[in-house]
Amino acid sequence: MKHRDIQLLKKIISECKDVIRYTNEIGEKGFLKSDIFQKATAMSLLNIGEHANALTRELWTEYKDIQWRKIIDLRNIVAHGYGELRMELIWNLSQKEIPDLMRQLEDLLNRFE
Repeated sequence: MKHRDIQLLKKIISECKDVIRYTNEIGEKGFLKSDIFQKATAMSLLNIGEHANALTRELWTEYKDIQWRKIIDLRNIVAHGYGELRMELIWNLSQKEIPDLMRQLEDLLNRFE
């Protein structure tokens, strides 16, 4: 794995940790009422997509079990506001998908460190 990919994966993991921290700090009701936490979470999701898009396509090909395209698609939705973001969906994603992604990436990195 290229050094740049390792650094980008570490950045994605850090953003995942931020999403989990933001949402766990205030719970679902607090999150759905707080534009500050919503915006912070959306920014981290955008950053995750940016970093994922910068990874080498060799990494994407080698680790097809990670849904790289969906990560980028979410980034585009957040960045360009294709319709209004539904914060209930962002909440669910932050509670289910982001922790799973973080574990996958941590496992991947552990193989190379």
